[in-house]
Amino acid sequence: MGWKVRVANNCVFVDDAESGRIVLQHNARPGMRPYIHPLRGVDGQACLTEDSPWHHPWQHGLQTGFHGVNGCDFWFDPGQNAKAVIGTIEPTAPHITGEDPPSWLIEAKWRHDDGTELLDERQTWSLSDGGDVLFLDLDWQITAVTDVTIEQGSYGGFFIRMPFRSGRSVKVVSSTGLEDDATEQQSAAWVDLRMPVNRGDVNAGIALFDHAENPGHPAHWRVDGQRGINPAPCIPGEIQLSVGKSMTHRYRLVLHDGTLMSERMQELWLTWCK
Repeated sequence: MGWKVRVANNCVFVDDAESGRIVLQHNARPGMRPYIHPLRGVDGQACLTEDSPWHHPWQHGLQTGFHGVNGCDFWFDPGQNAKAVIGTIEPTAPHITGEDPPSWLIEAKWRHDDGTELLDERQTWSLSDGGDVLFLDLDWQITAVTDVTIEQGSYGGFFIRMPFRSGRSVKVVSSTGLEDDATEQQSAAWVDLRMPVNRGDVNAGIALFDHAENPGHPAHWRVDGQRGINPAPCIPGEIQLSVGKSMTHRYRLVLHDGTLMSERMQELWLTWCK
C-alpha cells in the first residue's frame, strides 16, 4: 500500500498516496475525546465507521470510554445527559511514530467535571497491509492519576461503531460460534461484524481480536441492538487501579470485504497472538 501519514489540525491522517483519498482520520481536537472516523476498508472506498449516529449520538467511530469512573461518566459527551456527571477526555497533540507502516501515538487526560485528573490514557496505533485484509493495531493503556474505581457495567472500554442501517443484512459471529444477539455479554477471543456500507451497495466487515495476554481474556462483549461492538473489561466486575497503576489491552482490527470465514479468522488470531 502506498500510504502517507501526516498530522494536521490536531488530527492524524493516513492518505492513499496514489488517489489522495483519506484512508483513516484520527481526530484529537481539543475539548473532545479522540476517535477514528472515517476509516476505509481494503478497497479504499468503503467507509467502515460512523460518527454520532441518531440512535447513539455519543458514539464516534472507534473510541474509548467508561461509565462510572469515581462516579463520573466518560461514555457520554459533555451535555448529553442531564442526569449524569460527565467528565472530559482531553487529548494532547498527536505524534507520528513511524512511516512504514504508519504508526502514531495519541495521549489524553480523563478529567472529572470538578477538574480532578483521574486517568492518563495512551493509545499506540499502527496500520498494516495483510494482502486481502488490513490490520489496524491498538495498544491501549490507562494509568491512574489517583486511586480509581471503574464501576461494573454491561459495556465500556474500546468501542466500534459501524454504519448500521435497519433492513440491511448484518451478521455478528464470535470465536465460540455464537451469532448475532447470542453474542451479547458473552466471552470470546474475537468478534466479527459485517454489514453493507456506503449506500448499502458494498459489503464490508471489521473483526476485533482480543489478545490472549489481555487482562481477563477472553473478553466479555457488548453487542448492542445496532451492532456496536465492545470488548468490555468492566462486565465481569468493577476495576480498581491504585495511583500510578496501569491497565493495558492489545487489540487488532481486521478490515475485510465481508467474506472471510471463521476458520480463516481463527488462524489470523492465532498468528497474531504468537
